[in-house]
Amino acid sequence: MKILITGASGFIGSALAKRMLDRGHLVDGWQHRTPLPAGVNPIRHLDDLTQHYDVMVNLAGASIAGGLWTESRRQVLRDSRIAFTRQLLDRLGHHGFSVGHLISGSAIGYYGTGAAVVTENSEPGDDFSAQLTRDWEAAAQAAEAKVERLTWVRTGLVLGRDGGLLPMLARPAYFGLATRLGNGEQGQSWIHRDDWLAAVDLILEHGVTGAVNLTAPSPVSQDTFNRQLSQTLHRPYWMRFPSGPLRWMLGDLSTLVLDGQYVAPQRLLDQGFEFQYPTLGDALTQLYS
Repeated sequence: MKILITGASGFIGSALAKRMLDRGHLVDGWQHRTPLPAGVNPIRHLDDLTQHYDVMVNLAGASIAGGLWTESRRQVLRDSRIAFTRQLLDRLGHHGFSVGHLISGSAIGYYGTGAAVVTENSEPGDDFSAQLTRDWEAAAQAAEAKVERLTWVRTGLVLGRDGGLLPMLARPAYFGLATRLGNGEQGQSWIHRDDWLAAVDLILEHGVTGAVNLTAPSPVSQDTFNRQLSQTLHRPYWMRFPSGPLRWMLGDLSTLVLDGQYVAPQRLLDQGFEFQYPTLGDALTQLYS
């Protein structure tokens, strides 16, 4: 297959690119600032898109936790997701650029925050993260008539030792400084990176379209996550930090750490997907064994 990956230099995208290369596929990657994995052909301009791709996986987007949500930062987040997706997909049908199956990035922030378990059929939230994600999905859905199949993947916290959020959480835990934030009951919906990659395989093999939650079937609270991480690293877990100062320091960004969601991967389960790491204990044990 011929595959195009935007965000191919990122934590998830680079692993996906390597996986596809190992299987003998031809992989092009959108070249931004950081180097692409070896073997990935760089695409630097929209004018370079002049061929058919069997699969395009659109994972481009600035880190949502990369800074306080000032007006300028919010615009960066929107431009890197929504504006880029629109520009990329507006190119479809011009100069030979076409796509068979489009898998477009999204996030579980779509559901807003709350204590109830949500699935792909649940209603969207109304905070900034939810609106950002809804608009991101809408930008992809606008191109539905131009592709053969369209899937948008609502990804949770992806776990791996070499990138993503886990190393930032593990660093204080190594020193016994993992901390319960607020009441600690906020949901953390996670997935091991190997299961994320395997889920994409299933989406492609089965031609799954529409919204798909890429999370493990056992979301946990923030308190449980840090407790299990500390136990896995054989470190104490005792620190607490009240929510008030965090909300004052972080502003709206505090919703990422003080509010959460419990997300179920219902469509993956309905497709018979078998998670290699269905519980947090399974995932952390494998990653830190």
